Amino acid sequence: MKALLALGVIVGLLGATAALTAPAGAKTSPLARKVAVLQRQVKVLQKQVIFLRGEISANYTADACGWALTADTFQVSWGLIDSHNPPAYFGTQTQVSDKGACADLSPAVPRSLAAAPKTTIFQPLINWINP
Repeated sequence: MKALLALGVIVGLLGATAALTAPAGAKTSPLARKVAVLQRQVKVLQKQVIFLRGEISANYTADACGWALTADTFQVSWGLIDSHNPPAYFGTQTQVSDKGACADLSPAVPRSLAAAPKTTIFQPLINWINP
């Protein structure tokens, strides 16, 4: 039993000595290097995901505003047709909901069913997309 205990002490001392004599900045294991590379890649990819989520959100907002402006143009045209050809064929027009998309853009894109149907209604949206 004493021999086994002595052997354990010797092995422990040799392990501690080997750990203490290892030079500072010794080579890291290949696994540790791979983990470090992967951690850097994850940080880069997380930044890209955040950026792309913002871009997708802006794209959906601009699409909703563009489609709402298109609907406004049709509805103004139908209103003018009704005003020149009684009885009214299309009836009263109400704006479709863009769920606040045009107002969320900066600067906000105005919408109206009172203006004459012109393609200039799209200019503020085009200016927002490509300043």
